[in-house]
Amino acid sequence: MTVQTNAGTQLRISPTAPATYDDTGFAAIVDWVEVAEVVSIGEHGGTAALVTHNPLKTRRTAKFKGSINNGSMPVGLGMDLTDAGQQALIDGALGANIDVDHSVEITYQDGSIEYFSAKVMSFSRNPGTIDQIIAANTTFELVNDIIDA
Repeated sequence: MTVQTNAGTQLRISPTAPATYDDTGFAAIVDWVEVAEVVSIGEHGGTAALVTHNPLKTRRTAKFKGSINNGSMPVGLGMDLTDAGQQALIDGALGANIDVDHSVEITYQDGSIEYFSAKVMSFSRNPGTIDQIIAANTTFELVNDIIDA
């Protein structure tokens, strides 16, 4: 991937887990649904917890990497409750698929793809002001590493 804008980026989700956790497993999923009216995709990726050790003799803090948290990813939307993708987000956050880890696919302008599994944690509405599109926000909690394809 080279430097590029987000113009043309697409987000798709599926309640189906990949058969294998690699690009082949994700690409084999057949029930992807595109989420319409995506206006922003937030920062996402893993972060290690800091583990420290303070030996009396050295007076120095030793630092280590502990557990890895794959993080969360906020997504901003123009709300469209007739869209199948946004309905899938609602089902994942609050409905029939509330306990399902969803497969997520992000396709960038140059055709590069990111795959990961995530819990859909929220779907909130933001009516805003007279000069705004009625918005919605959703948040994914990544449960696995990001796979680049």
